[in-house]
Amino acid sequence: MPISIPKRLLRPVAQEAVFRSADPVSDPRYGDLFCAPDDVSDHRHVVVLLGVPQHIGVERNGGRAGAALAPGAIRWALSKLATAATVEAVRGGALALVDAGDIDTEGKTLEQIHDEVGDVVSTVMKQGCLPVVMGGGHDTAWPTIRAMNSTQQHWCCVNIDAHADVRPLQEGKRAHSGSPFYQMLTTSDSTLVPTGFAEVGLQWHSVSAQHLDWLSARGASVTMLDDCHRLGPEGLAHVVREFHPQVPLYVSLDMDCFASAWAPGVSAPASDGLAPFDVSAMVMAAAASGRLKALDVVEVNPLVDVDGRTSRLAATMIADAFRGLVSGLG
Repeated sequence: MPISIPKRLLRPVAQEAVFRSADPVSDPRYGDLFCAPDDVSDHRHVVVLLGVPQHIGVERNGGRAGAALAPGAIRWALSKLATAATVEAVRGGALALVDAGDIDTEGKTLEQIHDEVGDVVSTVMKQGCLPVVMGGGHDTAWPTIRAMNSTQQHWCCVNIDAHADVRPLQEGKRAHSGSPFYQMLTTSDSTLVPTGFAEVGLQWHSVSAQHLDWLSARGASVTMLDDCHRLGPEGLAHVVREFHPQVPLYVSLDMDCFASAWAPGVSAPASDGLAPFDVSAMVMAAAASGRLKALDVVEVNPLVDVDGRTSRLAATMIADAFRGLVSGLG
């Protein structure tokens, strides 16, 4: 049946913003597989792509502005990717890929934007669909966290990131790109399971001892970058797969988790970091588990990217989530 989405909050995607194959029958790209919410029929799994084009939270946190352009850049890169891993599932009715468009952020405060993102994500989740949110800054995670809480189910969260993002609110009330998981761990109406937060990829040069202590005091699991290198892709996939394996899972992917050689176009780059095969393994494990309820990809900054490298990598991670979903169908 069609997917109900609050269209008043969204800007539809222009035709020219999506690549389409010259031969969609024998060489379809993701741009050929996207459909509108009204075009969904009886598919077993529905993914809803949503863009949040703003960088207000990044600016509040002192990062490099430019992430407002990310949803368009990621969408274009994703639409060009080949679909060998998923096309049969889409054509056979097992998977539908819906592009809901972008949140209309024009002239709105960050708090208004968060409220509207939360409304859309919550609506999508309550229909049994998987929202894939393209930021924007990492503050975009906060409305997804609120949506997870709104389901009244217990859940857990894995943040793949170089930074902990547990900084307090500014002036006690203003969210920013460094605060979403502080908000998650201090909100009074949370249904996050005890010890249900994992940080993967944190870097010694990008996180304070105080923040690590704060996470430890709240039962969070931390896998530092050194440990990630030791574990490798299979070990990291196991970390995600076995993290509270009986409850729904939210994965937040901050693109600055990658070494800047892989992802130069982010709000806060780092010289060292994870490699694409590390993150791909985690994303695919989460999607194949059957319990992934939300995914976001944030902090791409096209203004400082090199040859679209970071946008393409973000798109590849989203496509790997699709691939994991299909592998989990059995």
